[in-house]
Amino acid sequence: MSAHLFILTGPSGVGKTTVAKRLLERRETLKKVITCTSRPVRDGEVDGESYHFLDEVTFKQHIDQGDMFEWARVYDTYYGSRTKDVEDLLTTGNDVLFVIDVQGARTIKKERPEAIVLFLTPGSEDELIERLQKRDGGETTNLDERRAAVADELAFANQADHLITNKDGQLDQAIADTLKIIDDLDSKA
Repeated sequence: MSAHLFILTGPSGVGKTTVAKRLLERRETLKKVITCTSRPVRDGEVDGESYHFLDEVTFKQHIDQGDMFEWARVYDTYYGSRTKDVEDLLTTGNDVLFVIDVQGARTIKKERPEAIVLFLTPGSEDELIERLQKRDGGETTNLDERRAAVADELAFANQADHLITNKDGQLDQAIADTLKIIDDLDSKA
């Protein structure tokens, strides 16, 4: 069985982190790439588990030194993966999971066409905006910017290898659908 490189992506607020956490709990052979970010830590997040939290200066140094496998600036925040972290996981023989924004997914798919894009879609755009507001404590800052970005992010779904719908109240179905895709691909490897 050969290892796969999976990219779990979708618009901000679609549930990538939640779905990934459940996938990792259910598949010991699936290993997540811990990505880096310059944004502040949110409640419940742990440095080195949720993300590698870096200040903006340090993040830019990694970019300048060529240490980043991929990176993007999204909503005035840097996100990316260090090459060493990715290479270390790929040498284990396990399936590797990126949990990243659409911009990062585009970059990786271009560089690694064999990567399998698992695109999470919301039940509706309105549902997605409600999730973002709830996550951000009802804050509507950047809401217009986010709405504009959603159309661009959802357009990438046409380039994905697999689409998974994550409707409100149907998380278990989204997880089951994703696991079936992974299992089917692993059985063919």
